[in-house]
Amino acid sequence: MSPDTVPGRASFAVKGMTCAACASRVERVLGKLPGVERAVVNLATERATVTGEPRWDEVLAAVQRAGYRAVDPRAPAPRASGEESLYAGRLRVAAVLTVPLAAVAMLHLHFPGNFAIQGTLATAVLLTAGRPFFVNAWRLLLERTANMDTLVALGTGAAYAYSWYTVATGGMNVYFEVVGVVVTLILLGKTLEERARKRAGDALRALAKLVPDTVALWEGGTERAVPLSSIGPGDRLVVRPGDRVPVDGTVVEGASAVDESAVTGESIPVSRQPGDVVLAGTLVHEGRLLVEARRVGAESTVGRIVSLVEEAQARKAPMQRLADEVSAVFVPVVLVVAVLTAGVHAYLGADAPGILLPAVAVLVIACPCALGLATPTAILVGTGRAAELGVLVRDVAALERAQRVDTMVVDKTGTLTLGQPGVTAISPLPGTTEAELLALAAAAERWSEHPLGKAIVRAALARELDIPGTGRFEAPVGKGVQAAVGDRLVRAGTLDWLESSGIDPAALRPLAEARAKGGDTVVGVAIDDRPAGVIGLADTLRPGAAAAISHLRRLGIEVVLATGDHALAARPVAEALGIQRVLAAARPAEKVALVHELQAAGRRVGMVGDGVNDAPALAAADLSLAVGGGTDVAGETAAMTLVGGDIGRVATAIELGQATLRNIKQNLAWAFIFNVVAIPVAAAGWLSPMIASAAMAFSSVFVVTNALRLRRFGRRPAGE
Repeated sequence: MSPDTVPGRASFAVKGMTCAACASRVERVLGKLPGVERAVVNLATERATVTGEPRWDEVLAAVQRAGYRAVDPRAPAPRASGEESLYAGRLRVAAVLTVPLAAVAMLHLHFPGNFAIQGTLATAVLLTAGRPFFVNAWRLLLERTANMDTLVALGTGAAYAYSWYTVATGGMNVYFEVVGVVVTLILLGKTLEERARKRAGDALRALAKLVPDTVALWEGGTERAVPLSSIGPGDRLVVRPGDRVPVDGTVVEGASAVDESAVTGESIPVSRQPGDVVLAGTLVHEGRLLVEARRVGAESTVGRIVSLVEEAQARKAPMQRLADEVSAVFVPVVLVVAVLTAGVHAYLGADAPGILLPAVAVLVIACPCALGLATPTAILVGTGRAAELGVLVRDVAALERAQRVDTMVVDKTGTLTLGQPGVTAISPLPGTTEAELLALAAAAERWSEHPLGKAIVRAALARELDIPGTGRFEAPVGKGVQAAVGDRLVRAGTLDWLESSGIDPAALRPLAEARAKGGDTVVGVAIDDRPAGVIGLADTLRPGAAAAISHLRRLGIEVVLATGDHALAARPVAEALGIQRVLAAARPAEKVALVHELQAAGRRVGMVGDGVNDAPALAAADLSLAVGGGTDVAGETAAMTLVGGDIGRVATAIELGQATLRNIKQNLAWAFIFNVVAIPVAAAGWLSPMIASAAMAFSSVFVVTNALRLRRFGRRPAGE
């Protein structure tokens, strides 16, 4: 098996597919190979994904035998060639030949050699632009199968052969222009469809191009330009203002505001200093950074996001099953309908053109391209747009489940809150100000490794307080800290420890009890053996948490808070967010039981958690969303991952899932209705083959263009 980012799986391009029947055939062929557990072929992306351990050479050969070309991912990527514009090139040739052909025929120009000229031009069309239709149809015939090429070859071939028969027998009704116009219009539709499909993948391609190919390696005190492919973990790179960070790494030197919007969706630039993590693909605004590489290439955040989205796009949504089942038998049924059409018109006494043209129209208009593109194109655009907005869709079936969710169970720590303490209250005793109390406590905690101490220091820095220098520092484990701050001795810790140090905490206890009732953890502060006040700390809400919960309620979704934290800590969070139902002190098994209880009551349950202790509940929920950090996007097992930990993206994920599902339904409805209506109309003889070919081309372009509307999601006000 070819190497891939996921063991036991390989993804590769398949060239030459033109309709849903092609994709279904490649799937069947690959699925029969020894060692293949599962094969999925995506017409929109022209890629096949094989799971299992077959022999790679057998995979390539099987695709070749099926009449298509597999691009070996092990081979070096070729330079851009004319293959990408194959339809456009054929279209130009067909148009140059068809314009004079149609002019002569449709203007009823009569002159010597008229039919010979028309026949020659039609022959040139079939031998050049139309030749691939016949070559592929013949190859498929030998394999006892058929696709769109078969329909086009039969239709144009019948009109071409009948026209020459008419010329040979001295008749006057020839249809050489049908050959040229049908081929030209079909190629026009395929060209427009190809361009639209390329636009559908723009979001993912743009994400993949965020990382520069050449980087500045810092080595031996100098820098030199080297290919990114030569960089490994531990190498140090220079990133200047205006450059994008090429790797996931740690800032060693320098400071800058970094725009992470392209990777995490966070619109506000974040400050990055020595010791902070920076992500590949993010943009440095000002200040030179020296970054030590940690993850490179496919292992970087950008690489993993691209891999995850491509994997999701390779999967099929449940709604596509019906389309696949119909496509598998569609072309043979159309062939039968075309024969019956000719037979019925012959029985009704129609002349040769009256028998031939309706049958040709049926063959041309019934191409199942739109049916095959309806679902995968919408998924391609929807998942790409989701990645731009910081939502990774790992399971495309979740897009369907999202619209049915009416209850969302949300974890607290690390989901609604940041998962780290923050200062919530500063309560000084008379004789000490809030600023003085916080500044002295921060000075004492400056060298502390305890999360509460770090939170106090962060709070002082956030308020831009002047933190005095410290002398002697001690930190009794589990009790607190004491340090010499100038000529004063400052202690910060538990009230019991302060009391054991000879300080009377009586004046602090009422303040501490008031904060504790609100769920805060309390740090008592004493200055020179005198109680000075208390500082309350608690896990702080994520920015935008309140707006996110409010948004879910507007969508008609009830929010339930389930946390392993105690009730005193859970209640203030629930009250701040307006959440009515709370399950506190819940173990993982109890969260699962809550999900099952809600499901038993007929609810469709979504679960949002950090993906670690919430994993059982995430697995039990109908829709699972994991809150991931900027550098932790690949380890989640949920159907969707919110990159960067922005809880506000829960509503985005649900609304985008709903929008994508609506788009799929619209596309499938159009594809089915078009064929149900168009085939009988063509069979009745009410459509000429030329109009039929234009309608078929329009149908495919319509489906892809409709899917492209998802690219505007989030760029317009809700409700528009």
